[in-house]
Amino acid sequence: MNNDRHEQSGGLLVDARSATASSNSRASQQTTRNPSFTREWSVFRTHLLSAFFRDVGSLASRYRVSADDVLEHTQAHCAPQLERGNVLKPVACVGDLAVATACCLNRSNAWNELWIFAEPSMTRAAFSRLPETLSLTWTRRYWTQLSRETRNGGGLHRYDGSRPIRLWLVEELLTALEAERNAGRIEIRREHLGRPIPLRLVGQRLA
Repeated sequence: MNNDRHEQSGGLLVDARSATASSNSRASQQTTRNPSFTREWSVFRTHLLSAFFRDVGSLASRYRVSADDVLEHTQAHCAPQLERGNVLKPVACVGDLAVATACCLNRSNAWNELWIFAEPSMTRAAFSRLPETLSLTWTRRYWTQLSRETRNGGGLHRYDGSRPIRLWLVEELLTALEAERNAGRIEIRREHLGRPIPLRLVGQRLA
């Protein structure tokens, strides 16, 4: 991975060395420019395309992702919502959505750079529940599972760009950990039993 920054909106998937505070600041600025909730696909589509062409050009080129690719990825989330008469969440993190789309298209550089970006936060999240050595092993196992699920139409296909991808990954990892514990396949650290940490709160601390 080189030293380039991957400038994009919302979640701002950047070089793993970039400052979190800078990312959060830009995320906040971008969120204010995103459209409000809507029940109209045409309105949602127009705003998404505008954000894509405004903010994601270099990133889309890097990962070979087109606007049509991102629209197809997003429409899979929107269609069931519209059928139920629900409002569509605005895509606050269109850059992160482009990265997820690239991973779903099996772009190896997108997978590699997303791992470098998100792995420290995921490992820290696992360490909040597991011994250090096991947290490292389990995070890598989770990533392999996520890759397999994505190839089969799940995994990152579920990411909708409404929040930063790093927060989404941390929440997904902790949810998987809890499922493993409930199934008796893993033992959570004793000091955390009886006082679970809310998933969103943990994600916000680590993102």
